[in-house]
Amino acid sequence: MDKEVLEVVLKKLEKESRIATILDLQSVSALPKGENYTSTIIRITLKVVLGNGRLAKKSFIMKQLITKGGSGDLVKEINAAKLESQIYSVVHKEMTYLMEEFEDTDETLWCKFIHYDPHLSNIVLEDLKASGYSLVPRQKGLDLDHAILVLNSLGRYHGMAKVLEQRGIISKENYTPYVFFTNVKYIKSFSYASILNLSNVMQKYWGPEWEETAKKLKTIPFDPFVNKMLSMGSVNTETNFTVLNHGDVWSNNMMFKYDFQNRPIAMKFLDYQIPHYSTPCIDVTYFMYLGTQPAVRRSNYELLVKTYHDSLVRTLDKFGFTGTKPTLEDITDTMKRLEFFGLCFFVEAYASLVCSSTEAFDIDKILSTEGQEGYNEEVLREPGMIKTLGPDIIDFVERHIIGLN
Repeated sequence: MDKEVLEVVLKKLEKESRIATILDLQSVSALPKGENYTSTIIRITLKVVLGNGRLAKKSFIMKQLITKGGSGDLVKEINAAKLESQIYSVVHKEMTYLMEEFEDTDETLWCKFIHYDPHLSNIVLEDLKASGYSLVPRQKGLDLDHAILVLNSLGRYHGMAKVLEQRGIISKENYTPYVFFTNVKYIKSFSYASILNLSNVMQKYWGPEWEETAKKLKTIPFDPFVNKMLSMGSVNTETNFTVLNHGDVWSNNMMFKYDFQNRPIAMKFLDYQIPHYSTPCIDVTYFMYLGTQPAVRRSNYELLVKTYHDSLVRTLDKFGFTGTKPTLEDITDTMKRLEFFGLCFFVEAYASLVCSSTEAFDIDKILSTEGQEGYNEEVLREPGMIKTLGPDIIDFVERHIIGLN
């Protein structure tokens, strides 16, 4: 076929599938209460006329970031809207070009970016539900099949980010260190205060067998605790393997597609509000402790770490990275160093993420009272919560807390 003819055919095909006219617009909440604390997620459904005259339905997701109250102050302080829009419009676009350059036919790990309005702090994105993706109910956590897929995908994402960094497209100077390793107020209000809240609930409701553990949690000295948490972010970016991290890799920030046997075969990451530059093991640790079912993590820890490392190295090789790649021992050692962070975040937050309550905490109250108020203690009294949290709480106290006193 003559190239001029083919050009006309392709342009006609594109015009036929393009939206010509919007006939109707409807918007509804895309997530129920309690599923997102820093933004409102709205599904916009359109009735449209396409370029070929056919009627069709199209849907998009509009993410409206909260800009008022304590949650809004947090969003503005970390510059969440601008950072997330840059990830979608710049980083992901360059990752897509990278995949095309190397003829990588795997699914992308992100949804399509449509529009960002800096004045209204909203972002319009592809509706992944329309493409067959769905969330795992947060109350379940992720099983082994999901966890393996996520860590394989995270290795791909970090690997592509590192290649873009080597090409000068991603600069570590554009991203601040992880906020929960650098901001003492947030460490006090979220990490420290939530552990004290846990100790109070344990003393009142968990029974006499938890009395001693509760006392040890309650007597954690503040300054050593803060210093320990601050040290988690201490990474020499010149000598250690570091990448652009997602920053919030838990189960509600990812969607999955399944095969006919209901096995997860593809996934996409969501919510890039707190990207930061550091060791990739921060993302891995965060996911292992806040996204994966605790029993799955404890039984398959080495397999999951190896899954991530294999994917990272495979991706770096695939896209022509010429720098020094981390060994499995390097990743394992860094994961070991970050265990305090992982267990701390698990102890402070996991119950709130998987509970049945839609009012697990109130960010505005937490920030205005430095954690003295805002935590719903009923979350820690839900059936099965002691069994879920117990083993890791004991591990946290025996291996990490005793040394702080």
